[in-house]
Amino acid sequence: MEDQEIDEIRHPVLAGQVWPVIGVRVHREGRSPRAASWAPAPHAVQEDVLFPCTWPELKGLAQIAAGLSRARVFVRDLGSAAPDRRLVLCLRGAPGAVRVDGPAAAVAEILAARTRAATLCVAAVHREAGRPEQAQVWRARARQILKDGRAARRSRSVRATSAGLPTLGRRS
Repeated sequence: MEDQEIDEIRHPVLAGQVWPVIGVRVHREGRSPRAASWAPAPHAVQEDVLFPCTWPELKGLAQIAAGLSRARVFVRDLGSAAPDRRLVLCLRGAPGAVRVDGPAAAVAEILAARTRAATLCVAAVHREAGRPEQAQVWRARARQILKDGRAARRSRSVRATSAGLPTLGRRS
């Protein structure tokens, strides 16, 4: 039980730490997000959305970025503790979450790199808090994200990459 409590930390941005973000176009209704999109959308404004700091969400985002999962990405409010209406990426099921529309393929490399950066930031938080074992676990997770991304890029066939269209001089 204690390991799980140490593994899940309060979002470090609330303590003023620098944290990875990604640009998402968000349409708000009042203080809450109503719609979100990777691409330009009517009435949407580009916002920097934070990455989460929990492993299940970071792992899910890394799998989406590598093309290993077809799950959707969502955004939600960071919480009442965030005075500046900050949003954070999340996966399905979070209360108040709004799905980010559009294919993530256009931002996949950025999503993967910043997911890894967020994982390394969590490792740094644990290291600064005097928990070297937890920091090592998070550094290993960051290495695994990098390895999974490389393996996914190597295993993609030409046909899968081209969406089934003939390529490389082939004629239909």
